[in-house]
Amino acid sequence: MVNITPLNLTLPRDFLNETLQVLNKTREGPYTISNAPLIPQWLQSVLLTAYLALLVLSLLLIAHYIYYARHAKPAVVDPPAATAGGSLSIIIPVKNERPETVAEAVRRLASIPCGGAEVIIVSDDPPEAFEELRRAVEALGVPNVKALRRPSPVGYKGVALNWAAERASGDVLLFLDVDSVPPPDMCHRALAVGEREILFLGWDGHAPLKTPVASLQLFLYKYLLYHVAILGRHNTGHPVFALGSGIAVRKSFFREIGGFCNCTADDYDISIKAYLHGGRVVYAPGPPVHVEVPAGYEAFKKQYARWTYNSAYLISVYGARMFKFKMPLAHKLSAFLNVATHPLMVLTTFAMMLAGLAMGYAGILLPPLYILVFQLALVFAAFLQVYYVYKLARRDGHGFFAVAGRLAASAALLLALSPYLAFYVLLGLLKRRIRWYVTPKGLASLAGGLGLYELGLTAVLTALLLFAVYIANWVLASNAAFLLLAAAYALAKVAIPSSQLGRG
Repeated sequence: MVNITPLNLTLPRDFLNETLQVLNKTREGPYTISNAPLIPQWLQSVLLTAYLALLVLSLLLIAHYIYYARHAKPAVVDPPAATAGGSLSIIIPVKNERPETVAEAVRRLASIPCGGAEVIIVSDDPPEAFEELRRAVEALGVPNVKALRRPSPVGYKGVALNWAAERASGDVLLFLDVDSVPPPDMCHRALAVGEREILFLGWDGHAPLKTPVASLQLFLYKYLLYHVAILGRHNTGHPVFALGSGIAVRKSFFREIGGFCNCTADDYDISIKAYLHGGRVVYAPGPPVHVEVPAGYEAFKKQYARWTYNSAYLISVYGARMFKFKMPLAHKLSAFLNVATHPLMVLTTFAMMLAGLAMGYAGILLPPLYILVFQLALVFAAFLQVYYVYKLARRDGHGFFAVAGRLAASAALLLALSPYLAFYVLLGLLKRRIRWYVTPKGLASLAGGLGLYELGLTAVLTALLLFAVYIANWVLASNAAFLLLAAAYALAKVAIPSSQLGRG
């Protein structure tokens, strides 16, 4: 028999007493270091109040995610009911795409049963490039496929889709991106769309190129977008919003709501207009449409910036009107949070970064006790969020630490990009138009890499760290060092490897 003596850990009584004394002092206000600079009391109060508001908002966003994650079970897939009849037109917009990419999209559609559906390729390319594209499509010999070019290719993607919709012969319009991989039953499900509905087939990601940024996006697409924002909302009966590829709508309802907007946020915009006109957006359970995720860091950054801009733009245009949806108040709040998630995440992350640096400069070692309580609650909520993502991901063989690592990389990347993305939030709130960047596909998405923004962020954080060491403010130094390490982790683990792969 082996006698095992448990490890005896003891803490000095003085240490415990001093810890309790420090915590007791936080009941009256923040606990600061001895050489903290003098800051007016009102400014300190404003800073702590703003920080508390950020903590509460962060808790709300995480609770919002956890609620839908708990309901993110795979939907029961029944065969679609008998269709309401009519013919189908599939519309694919293209611009600056290689003819081989467009031809591959036509081949994918030809491989699934669509009952003679019409396929319209609408191009905004120059005449010479369009002719090359048209010849590539015609060479396939696939019936009911035609390539059209707008004579005046002005406006955003939504204008091109509206133009093609007016020339479509089908009663049901199905909008698909050129890089999307359609599910086998796509056409049958699309024809089941109701008279006053927008039907969404669901989204998941695919990546022809394996890079760290692509792998991270595939993980987030599956377990935060598809399972939570789509399945979780569908299973709770809360409003769903259609994304840009895999949208079906009857032409009569499409005309009634005014089609797509001349803006970069065409998918969420048409979803909001459907609700405002007394219609609805429905998710059709079944295999999702798989959309290509950018494999390069620069392409990902521009796409994420556009999505952030789009959400902020929609808040500025429809924020108050969304509460006029004909649905319960809880559903209205859910719809608003769905649209506002990206801007709120970005602004909260950026503001907490600034607040942490400001509190560090003020020498605040421990905030008041009520803020400490919310900080602990946020830590607990974050662990709970990791747990629920793990519950979803373990079905596919992902371990807990692998899930935690992916989420840590995602959080670090958001932290590093938050100043850049916050600028796009402001653009969305204040400006109605931005330049549209078509997300490059395949090897083209690997172009670019780290630029002036990344160098500038690193330089600013390094300068803050050196300044904190110079003035012997170790709280500010610790906060600046943490931000610098987090940014370096994201760039080294995700951005740099993806950029280097494009140069190989």
